[in-house]
Parts: sequence; C-alpha cells; structure tokens
Amino acid sequence: MEKEPVQFPISSAIEELMSKVGKGKDTRKNGVSFQQMLSNLVNKVDQLEKNADYSVQKLITGDEENIHQVMIAVEEANLAFQLMMEIRNKLVEAYKEIMRMQI
Repeated sequence: MEKEPVQFPISSAIEELMSKVGKGKDTRKNGVSFQQMLSNLVNKVDQLEKNADYSVQKLITGDEENIHQVMIAVEEANLAFQLMMEIRNKLVEAYKEIMRMQI
C-alpha cells in the first residue's frame, strides 16, 4: 500500500500567492487583490483551527475514536498557523525596510 503525501488545504493558496508575488504579477488583473489573497489565507487557517477544535471536542465526548485523525487535524492547524505567522513576519520586515529607504 503506497502512502500519498499529506496535502494541506492552505498550501495551494500559498503556492498561488507566492507564484504571483515572486513573478511580480499584478494580482488585480485576475480580479483578486493582494489584500483579498491574504484574507483568504487567514480564513483558511481559521477554518483549519475550527476543524481541529471540533475534532478534539468529538474525541473528548467519545463521538470520534480515531485519535490519529484528530492529531493530524490539530497538527495541520498548528503548521498552517506557524506558516501564516512567518508570512506576517516577512511582510512586516519588508514594510520596515521600505520605511527605512531614503527618497
């Protein structure tokens, strides 16, 4: 039995964001602004955290017996949150660097 790699729901949105930012594309041409893309990423992370909380509640109440799925959901939410925080930190660093530039 061959195992498939774990695919995070947020990874496709991050890959899309990074490809557009890396290539210098104007995201408004596609009808989606940079702000909307970041907002979508935050919403996906929030949804992952809600799903993890719901899975933990089901495990505690006895509705869910598969602890592996619960742990996967919790770790997925944790990784997505850490990634979101790193993206935020890089954006703040870039903003500070731009503010230090002399005109």
